Amino acid sequence: MPAKTFAPIVFAAAAAIASAACGPAAAQPTHKCDPIDLASDAGWSVVPSLETVRTADGAPFQAGASGDWFIDRATTLLPFCNYYNEIGIYSMRSYTLAPQVTTERISICRSNAAGGSVPVPPYAGPCPPIRNQ
Repeated sequence: MPAKTFAPIVFAAAAAIASAACGPAAAQPTHKCDPIDLASDAGWSVVPSLETVRTADGAPFQAGASGDWFIDRATTLLPFCNYYNEIGIYSMRSYTLAPQVTTERISICRSNAAGGSVPVPPYAGPCPPIRNQ
């Protein structure tokens, strides 16, 4: 009997450590996974997750006010549906869905009162940025 109460505690602790390791910027899953049949799959759980598989930054470009520089960052996320039994063993029934690609515009330099531009943290490069030809 203690083994059944111990397994959910271990699983919950592992999930908490994994979510803390991803950091506050980790994407939260919004996809739907196939449900578990409680009658035939007693003790199993499904854990949806999103894994970042690629991040690519585009070339810097100027937009808006003179001295404002941006990049477009494309991020590819892979949605997972992970299945675990009551003692935390990963199931081969787990699967992935189609990748999700998002693009966001990120400010790297902003104009200042002197007519130039200054870096926007965490960017620490030169402003205006050096563009490759």
